[in-house]
Amino acid sequence: MTARGWMSIGAFLILTLAGCGPTAKEKKVIEGLTANMKTVCVGRFVMDVPRDMKVLGRVELSFGLDESFNTVDVEIESLDSTIEAMRAKASTEAERIKSDQNWSTKKSMLLDYQVIDDRTIYLRQYDDIGSPSASKHALLVLVGSTQLRLTAESYEGVPDAGRYEPGGVTELPEQVAARMLKVAKQIRSYDDAEKAGPGFCLGPVVIDSNQDEEHADIDYMMDRHPDLLLNVYNKALLPDQPDELLAKRVRIADGRSDMHMLRNRDTTLGGMEAHEAVVRMTDEHDNMLLRFVAESMRARPALSRPYLSINLGTGGRLGTGDYVSSSLTPNEGIGLWDAIVKSIRLRPNAVRADQPTASAK
Repeated sequence: MTARGWMSIGAFLILTLAGCGPTAKEKKVIEGLTANMKTVCVGRFVMDVPRDMKVLGRVELSFGLDESFNTVDVEIESLDSTIEAMRAKASTEAERIKSDQNWSTKKSMLLDYQVIDDRTIYLRQYDDIGSPSASKHALLVLVGSTQLRLTAESYEGVPDAGRYEPGGVTELPEQVAARMLKVAKQIRSYDDAEKAGPGFCLGPVVIDSNQDEEHADIDYMMDRHPDLLLNVYNKALLPDQPDELLAKRVRIADGRSDMHMLRNRDTTLGGMEAHEAVVRMTDEHDNMLLRFVAESMRARPALSRPYLSINLGTGGRLGTGDYVSSSLTPNEGIGLWDAIVKSIRLRPNAVRADQPTASAK
């Protein structure tokens, strides 16, 4: 039989297996993952995930649009911190920065260190060991038991600094610090994801600082499946790029011998039109990998209609450096994937009345 014939049979078997329902063992695994899910708040949405999933991530907030805007990054540093632990971390960090010398000024790299209150600590340092002007700002904030790091930069005194400042206008360090403190005061924790109120959810906190743009990367992981990673990518006002749409990227990749398409279809995501692809792959170590992706397609970008990309991967390289096959079978992975993606919905009152919004497309 020709090689093409064998490939045709192989493709037929793959499609046949993918179309088969889960076995009794697979049903038990799917039930174990999806029977007792928790509702989490992510961005302006909520979704259901396995109860033992943990979250980490960051969001860049932009204030102002077009060519004039400023930014503040907010990142989760710890989900289980205390005032004492945050103070110790900040003190250690400040001592490390202080011990370094700026080559140009011959002074310490640490420019400022202030304990604003029990739950807020501010640090400022030179941006570069050789530069006497640009500086980096950090604000450690404890909201409930969640420790956050807010960061921004200022370029006072840097020649042609407008090229570096996001909005093209150089800000004073005091202006940057004031903006970060303002954002920090507008971060709150919540108990019920459905009732988190207006703002952007980053893990167990919600940020409502009247931001104009939200660019986030949020990861969910679980100890019992260390090869599994669920990623949510959000950018509110990013226009859809026809050349970069998932459906077109899938067509380009279709036909690769190391990739087998298990699902490729239009769907909905958080009430928006979307496209979905599920792929089984084989890596260079002959490990079986599963990759799931769904991406929104919307004509009118808004905070409530972001470019939303949900990615789930199993198998591949672990943090230890080891390469492993997927701990879930295709049927098990699809069972978990469907339970998560179908649950994604716009959160009630996610956008304040004075912010432009409309029903999702």
